[in-house]
Amino acid sequence: MQQSNAAYFSQVVRALRSRVSRYAYYGLAIASFAVLMATITTVALSGEPVTLSTLYAAQRGNASLLALDFMPFLFAMWGQYVGVIMSHQAGAMVLDQTERLRIDKHALEAEAVRLGQRDALTGLCNRAYFIDQLESGIAAAHLSRTRLGLIVVDLDGFSEVNDHYGAANGDRVLKSVARRLGNAIGDAGLVARLGGDSFGVLLDPLQSTDILENAARRIQQGLEPPCALESLALNLAASIGGAVYPDNARDTYALINAAEGAMQHAKTRGGGFELVKARMPLRDAEMHSLSAELRTAIEKDQLILHLQPLVDTVADRVHGVEALVRWQHPRRGLIMPGDFIPRAERSGLMRDLSNWVLRRALEYAADLRANGWPLRMSVNLSARSLLDPDFPDVLAGLLAAYELPSKFLTLEITEDTLMADQRRTLDVITRVANMGVQISIDDFGTGYSQLAYLKRLPASEIKIDRSFVQDMLISKTDLSIVQATIGLGHALGLRAVGEGIETEAQADRMRLLGCDLIQGFYIGRPMPIDKLREWLDQWYLHHTPEQDRWLG
Repeated sequence: MQQSNAAYFSQVVRALRSRVSRYAYYGLAIASFAVLMATITTVALSGEPVTLSTLYAAQRGNASLLALDFMPFLFAMWGQYVGVIMSHQAGAMVLDQTERLRIDKHALEAEAVRLGQRDALTGLCNRAYFIDQLESGIAAAHLSRTRLGLIVVDLDGFSEVNDHYGAANGDRVLKSVARRLGNAIGDAGLVARLGGDSFGVLLDPLQSTDILENAARRIQQGLEPPCALESLALNLAASIGGAVYPDNARDTYALINAAEGAMQHAKTRGGGFELVKARMPLRDAEMHSLSAELRTAIEKDQLILHLQPLVDTVADRVHGVEALVRWQHPRRGLIMPGDFIPRAERSGLMRDLSNWVLRRALEYAADLRANGWPLRMSVNLSARSLLDPDFPDVLAGLLAAYELPSKFLTLEITEDTLMADQRRTLDVITRVANMGVQISIDDFGTGYSQLAYLKRLPASEIKIDRSFVQDMLISKTDLSIVQATIGLGHALGLRAVGEGIETEAQADRMRLLGCDLIQGFYIGRPMPIDKLREWLDQWYLHHTPEQDRWLG
């Protein structure tokens, strides 16, 4: 760097000196011309002809002209000297300014990097930087055969703070918690905000689990003093989970999931601290490691989509199919969604997973339609997609890419997902419904939704949860719930869909109750698309009249 700066300085000085010298030469020529003109004027005024001899005589006989002859050269030399000095000074100024700009640039770049590593609200490290540090720590611990500890802190009842006191006060609470966590951990570990009201603490290296437990105890003590919120004193509480590498997991996301699982277990017990046991069951340990492999599975197309048919009870024809994702793991075989979807939610992969399912489902729907089966494709929509304001535009692009009319797509949304953020979800759902996409409320009756809110939704159908359908033939209560749900759906102008139909008696009872659509193992199990084509051929052969073979 010093050599390049010196070379640059020399180059600038030479350029400036060349420019000053050029103008000094111009001055010398002008001065010489002025001396010549003065000599000619002197000869002319004396009355003699202007010749070289008379000019030379005038120069010798006039001391003033003789002295004037030396002035241009003196000024040229002085100009050269001044030019050298000025060029060095100017070059030094340029070099100084360049160095200052370079320092400012490096400072701005360092600040940009710092801001990219920080959470804008709390000033703690953000999730991306925390995961990078955790990955580096695990790599170093693997080489040095040491241990590190991870703590996940999740505030209890924080959603009520936002609901009752507003988002601004919720932000104040998060800032206060961030300060308390920083004070509790100090220089002993790295504290980060993982998202929402969830925080992480990295203890590297970890000498013993006692240090992890002591850190969790200091966090609990730090959260004990009430948090001043306007005129109120809010008591804070948190559920805390801890995990140790390599005792509980051997990769980054598996360790995070282990700590989060311990935190969730602590939350079910009413809060406090829970440490993952050193000897985890083999199945739990394997499932924790799935998070790290799921991203690769999405990228390498290891996921598969099974389709389960839905049948119209009145027309006795296939109305559509529901897309159900599976994971064909290269070592563990077929993994069901209940085992990896929670991992996707905790690992931040739910958006990628949902996009994969949506693309493949639209591809299958377009293929079925092109081959004479214009069936509706039902796809479960995640909460992350429902809160993404760009989702309707992404969906419109996918429908256009597969040239599939929007009426052939149904998005299924659970009640709990709908109630997460009513304003944002209603906006996204309305935009999607305005495109012509059907909206289905899944697991209806199992959540805590408000009918006043549900009636504002542009929904097309409600799906009665299988927990009510399974026992409706032996439980009058469940039968009454199913019957009332069907009636409520029809009163709101919605189709009623019965899930979990496993026997002919259940199917017959749903027809008598007026249920519009049914699905379940009695109708057809989830199957790959090639098996679905064979199933469709058999269904239409035995259930549909010849003159009405295909859906219009």
